[in-house]
Amino acid sequence: MDPVNIEQLVGIVLELKEQVQRMADALQKQEDRKEYQAEYYKKRKAAKKEKSRSSKLENPKGFILNRKDERLPFRAWGLKMKEFADRGLSPYNFLTWLTWAWNQNTYQHVPITKSGGYMHVYLGMSAQEGRPLRSKHSERDVTGHVRVRTFRNKTQQDTFSSGLWWKWGFCVLNGVVGEVQDEKWYEALGQTWHRPMKVLQGGYGMYEVMKDVYFDPNEPDLHLASKMYGMVRPTLVMGWGAALRGFFTKEEPFTVAKP
Repeated sequence: MDPVNIEQLVGIVLELKEQVQRMADALQKQEDRKEYQAEYYKKRKAAKKEKSRSSKLENPKGFILNRKDERLPFRAWGLKMKEFADRGLSPYNFLTWLTWAWNQNTYQHVPITKSGGYMHVYLGMSAQEGRPLRSKHSERDVTGHVRVRTFRNKTQQDTFSSGLWWKWGFCVLNGVVGEVQDEKWYEALGQTWHRPMKVLQGGYGMYEVMKDVYFDPNEPDLHLASKMYGMVRPTLVMGWGAALRGFFTKEEPFTVAKP
């Protein structure tokens, strides 16, 4: 092998340096492209989120379940119930859809979020930071589900009656059922639908558990409250389960697949 002189060696080094620089430039361009794409999609996602938010209702001031929001599309939601019945779906399927619609697809800020094993219920906006303020609740706080077949003491009864569910039952479900309950198609649904729709409204549903005795979570008599609870408990448990699925489902449930 012929010896390499200094000039040739310098030439080889310079050529290698140029090759390394070209590789570095190519890698930098690739990295810049990745950063650009990441920033582009981040802005696109933020714009899409903002557009979606702007088309939704502004959250009412104060605790989200303090009062019935008359801006809610109760009529449209009631007709959605008819669609579910016509498709042969159950009232609990509809309840999953309704809780999804209310919690995920109506307000600019989700009324109920879930993290760390707790549910966080919207109660207003922070004036300083402009972000939602929320109160923390356990699943039992929200549903009132005490996981017993009958009440053994006043504490269990109070836990049941103080569940936030009864506020939701009035603020949302009562408004939906009230829009359609006098229509012939709703009357024709029968007890399969009427029972859960009434029971899950609490006292506002006027569900007759015994002759001239109507289910009311706030019934003061422990013996009667316990007896009523035992009679409606299966309906409540199924309803709560359906609702909890709907509250935290991101995509619309029970959609009809497009052909």
